[in-house]
Amino acid sequence: MDNGNDKSQEGCWLDGMPIQSENIAFRADEMITCAKCGKANPPNRASCIYCATPIYLPEERKLEAKLNLRPLENWEKGYNLVFVPPAEGPDVAGISRYLSIEPEVLSQMLKATNPFPIARIESKTEADIAVHRLRNFGLNASIVSDEVLQADRLPTRLREIEFRDGLIVLTSFNTGDKTEFATDELILIVAGSVIESKTETVEKRKKKETKLLHETATGSDEPLIDIYCKGDSFGFRVPAKGFDFSCLGDEKELLSTTNIVRLKAKLLEFSPGAKLVEEYRESLNVLSIVWDIDRQKDFQGLTRTGIGRSGFAKTARTSNLTQFTKYSRLQRHLL
Repeated sequence: MDNGNDKSQEGCWLDGMPIQSENIAFRADEMITCAKCGKANPPNRASCIYCATPIYLPEERKLEAKLNLRPLENWEKGYNLVFVPPAEGPDVAGISRYLSIEPEVLSQMLKATNPFPIARIESKTEADIAVHRLRNFGLNASIVSDEVLQADRLPTRLREIEFRDGLIVLTSFNTGDKTEFATDELILIVAGSVIESKTETVEKRKKKETKLLHETATGSDEPLIDIYCKGDSFGFRVPAKGFDFSCLGDEKELLSTTNIVRLKAKLLEFSPGAKLVEEYRESLNVLSIVWDIDRQKDFQGLTRTGIGRSGFAKTARTSNLTQFTKYSRLQRHLL
């Protein structure tokens, strides 16, 4: 008597109901072997699940490839997917799912009027696939590697600037060397700020309990300007502190924060063809999702806090210096 169960499907039914209505797994002949570790991977992976080695995919499989979106540490070298404005009607929902970014956050990123990083990927192969996929979602993106940005090499710090007839003369803070550029050779000005914090704490530890004995927090927020001239990829940096603003003449004020704003205006007056990028500060929080700020903790061990009293001291520091340098160099690279 037929009980409605196909004997050929034995083991796939439970109480008269199919356990699996369709085959959702990849067949053995569809699996791709990693050239490095020799293990089999699904054909929708652009990198090995086990050792992260890039996998060669046939063209028909590339659009189905899943990205390895493992968050990279600041010291690791990766490949940045950079949104290049404008964005005209992109599929925000599709991009959000593909890059695992909240739609609200992605929308803020796409409001940028200058090149803006939206993801950082470990593999160049995956970055290439992602750029192609993003174009299908209606978004223009480029790949810029951390090696190209060279954020570990800071711009040349300047001591002073002189404006002469058709020339701008830059004086290095450390060496005193002078560099001259013509008016039309100043091509980019990137305005931003360096925000740093320092928190010192002393704690008393007893068994599983920790009691805060002392805490001191300090911070700074200093504006700065990076300027780039033709043929220069590393730039020159004008800090608010330690810079001689005498080039402003009668417009020079006592406050360096006011002087740096006036210097920016004077640079634009001197080189009206230069591009000004000044949206870094308002984009800092969203930018930190892709390029986190630097965080450092130092433990000093047992420290005396008074007569007969001691505790464990530690210092926590944060700085966005490397982040801003990356952002600044990105603007120069994609100018």
